Parts: sequence; structure tokens; C-alpha cells
Amino acid sequence: MVHAIARQYVKDEHVAEDVAQEAFLRAHRSFDGLRDPSRVKTWLYSLTRNAAIDWLRAHKRRLMSLDEASVDVPEPTRQDNVRDEQITRVMGVLDDLREDYREIIMMRYFEGLSYKEIAEALGMTIGAVGEKLSRVRDMIVERCQL
Repeated sequence: MVHAIARQYVKDEHVAEDVAQEAFLRAHRSFDGLRDPSRVKTWLYSLTRNAAIDWLRAHKRRLMSLDEASVDVPEPTRQDNVRDEQITRVMGVLDDLREDYREIIMMRYFEGLSYKEIAEALGMTIGAVGEKLSRVRDMIVERCQL
């Protein structure tokens, strides 16, 4: 989870490893300050998010993702092509969303956090999380024409 969060922010596999390591160092240093162990997931999410943002600020630019290595794959079917096209459209829309919208979608669907965990991590109410997620889902469907 930590690595995936870091990668979403910094867009670079190797930098994400460094950010994840920094997040774990921060967690180790401040673990005694964790008052409610049941909140460790949102606490760790926040630490990772902050470590990634700190890295981005320090470097004052976002890195582009590394080109993926070419792999031999079987010939895609029409159904595969349609699915891949839909995924590409959704990912393009996600990249174009405001940071706060992208973040909340990532937390819910890529990290699997509950509304309560998202609310705690972002300092929002559970109702506000639900409203924002609904708004973002509608935007994605509209922009992707799914």
C-alpha cells in the first residue's frame, strides 16, 4: 500500500521506493505517538502522502513514469481492445482531475480505504467523502462516455 501511494504521487518506480522507505522511517520514529492502533492504516497513508509531497516540493517537479519494458504478449482480442481502451480513457481522466479528486478516488478504489479512513486521513467528514466520491465518479463516467 505504501509503495503504491508513493508511486501515485511521484510517478517514478525508483523514487517511490525512496519515498516509501522515508515513510517507514517516519513511522518508526513516531510509532510511540500513535494513540489508536486501529487507525494505523490511515496514519501510514498520511505519512506516505506527506513524504511524497515533501519529496515533490524538494525537487520542484514531477517525474514522468519510466517506459515499461516490452513483453511478448498474445494477440489481443476485440474484447481486450475495448477493455484496454476504456482503461486508457479512465486513466487519462484520472490524470486530468484536480489533485484532491484524484487523491480521494485513489484512496477508495486503489488503496481500498473505507469512507471513515479517507475522512480521517484527509480531515473531512464521512458525508463529505461520500459527496466528493459521487461527484468524481460522475465526472469520470461523463468524460469517458462509459
